[in-house]
Amino acid sequence: MAGDTPDIDLVSQAFMRDPYPTLARLRDAGPVVRVKVPFLGETWIATTHEAVTTVLKDDSTFVRSPKNAGRKQFAGMRWWMPRTLRVLGENMLGYDDPDHRRLRKLVDQAFNRQSVEGLRGRIGRLCDDLLDRLAGAGPVDLMEGLARPLPLTVICELLGLPEEDRPQFRRWVQALMSATALWGAVRFLPGLFRLVGYFKRHFALCRREPRPGLMTALVQAEQDGDQLSENELLAMAFLLLVAGHETTVHLIGGGVLALLEAPEQKARLLADWSLAPSAVEELLRFVSPVQIAKPRYVGRDLELHGRPLRRGDVLVPMLAAANADPGRFERPEGMDITRAPNPHVAFGTGKHFCLGAQLARVEAQVVIERLFTRFPDLSLSVPGSALEYTGRLGIRALTALPVRLT
Repeated sequence: MAGDTPDIDLVSQAFMRDPYPTLARLRDAGPVVRVKVPFLGETWIATTHEAVTTVLKDDSTFVRSPKNAGRKQFAGMRWWMPRTLRVLGENMLGYDDPDHRRLRKLVDQAFNRQSVEGLRGRIGRLCDDLLDRLAGAGPVDLMEGLARPLPLTVICELLGLPEEDRPQFRRWVQALMSATALWGAVRFLPGLFRLVGYFKRHFALCRREPRPGLMTALVQAEQDGDQLSENELLAMAFLLLVAGHETTVHLIGGGVLALLEAPEQKARLLADWSLAPSAVEELLRFVSPVQIAKPRYVGRDLELHGRPLRRGDVLVPMLAAANADPGRFERPEGMDITRAPNPHVAFGTGKHFCLGAQLARVEAQVVIERLFTRFPDLSLSVPGSALEYTGRLGIRALTALPVRLT
């Protein structure tokens, strides 16, 4: 990446291990900086908390749909994608109102605070079952044994997928999430087509034999006149699958690592579990598992923080840079589980605020409390410098987290 700043690498292992110096360089270049990104070309990035929240909240000026900014083609390389990939990518995250409002209202109820809090006990039991399987073992990979399977199981239950289908479903999803580079994504295409075929069959089954879960709710909404097309059904199911669990996977993995690397914060939490909610908020800010928000398109010519933007320009809100902004957070490079207020933007803000935010919060609270209550002396089984992250732009994701439980 180059432009207003010297070349920076947002997918390097050095950046993933400690993003704060690079994020500071981005902010030092200005609240809004011009960069050149491979394949995408010239793009703007919002780097401060003020600039990022301005972009995220002003959805009439900074739009998600390129056609609302005078662009006729999809951004970036979307034109070469197989039709199936394009369909899955055309979910409500890429829409502006009124389409966004119409689609979001179908699933908001399932993910609101009251509905998710009702799952807390079930999430705890699922967590205990996974910890039972790990107990007594030698060094274990906490990503493989806990951080990945728990959120995926929870979203399977929310969607209403039959128990017998879940092992194969998990294999498809885990293969998809492990595809970091272009070639990895191409290799996964056959599995993605099978996943789409499964969704289609399951929607047909839900029409014939309604069962509890969001899949049936989406089909019934279609039948009640909301006019969800087959493509919208597929895109919504895929979005719920990804948004409903991937962020939580990396919040759990990165959050556990952050606590292990800050033993005084971990000790404070273990001494007072009433701090769990604020601890998770701070982990969301400190780890910032989602580093960037979806690109916006500038809907009209304007000046933003002294930079002239033109209609049709692409602007990317850098969530991680906003969460590390010393103009908004005292000592942002340090973790403080009692930080209050904590206006992080890990889930974004505005109308596109993350649908699965409350679910991620509850899952992370439950997992961290159950894990460290049961294994208070949990420790890394390898040096921290040996840990590796995936090379995916915009996601801070550990590939593995080897630990000793006792």
